[in-house]
Amino acid sequence: MRARFFDLDRPVTPFSPEHLAFLAVAALFSAVVIGWGGRLGQKGKQRLLVALWAVFTVIELTKYVRFVFCPEEFDIRTGLPFHLCSISLFTYPLAVFTRSETFRNFVYAVNMPGAFFALVTPDIGNSTALSFYFVHLMVAHTFIALIPLYMVVCGVFRPNPWALPKVAGMFAVTMIPALLLNRIFGSNYYFINGPVRGTLTQQFADWCGESAYLLPMLALVAVIWALLYAPFFSRRQPSADEKT
Repeated sequence: MRARFFDLDRPVTPFSPEHLAFLAVAALFSAVVIGWGGRLGQKGKQRLLVALWAVFTVIELTKYVRFVFCPEEFDIRTGLPFHLCSISLFTYPLAVFTRSETFRNFVYAVNMPGAFFALVTPDIGNSTALSFYFVHLMVAHTFIALIPLYMVVCGVFRPNPWALPKVAGMFAVTMIPALLLNRIFGSNYYFINGPVRGTLTQQFADWCGESAYLLPMLALVAVIWALLYAPFFSRRQPSADEKT
């Protein structure tokens, strides 16, 4: 019997037809939203930004509502909102509503690339294409990547390379709960304690060993930040709506 091109009953693997189909839909949806936002005035762009944040928040919270009704699926080592992308629950409202330069640069420099790599090399486990876990992962991370990209492309926010030291400091602060939880529960929040199969962390561990996989990760962060901020590198003062 010939294998089906799309097999919704088998576990999804990275870059399988099912995974690529989700990536294509995510890219098309993002392009439509950004194209729509680009035609709006400043007030319309801000309203659309708030709407995107609201939809993302509802989507992300469904995971925790599911834990209430399916407590057997909750694991304190993986289910708390202290992964790099999960903290978007806290960082995105700060970026959307305070218009703080630090918070907006944080979601652009940290949450957006983190979500992109989660989409491309997701921690899928044994989930099938229509399972709650896989669909939620793909949809939530699409919004996490889309919101900062929308803000930049549609002119809601201009990244400022001179804010990166504050971003790095904020990143260090957000790691503190992850470090404490990892120490108490033996969890792996922020992927600090070891690589995860199928993700970019495992690739680096294969290259450098599990004791040193964080070193190329840090080097990759530096390269990503250079690429993300190269178009905006100029000596300028932050505008009034970007000040903390």
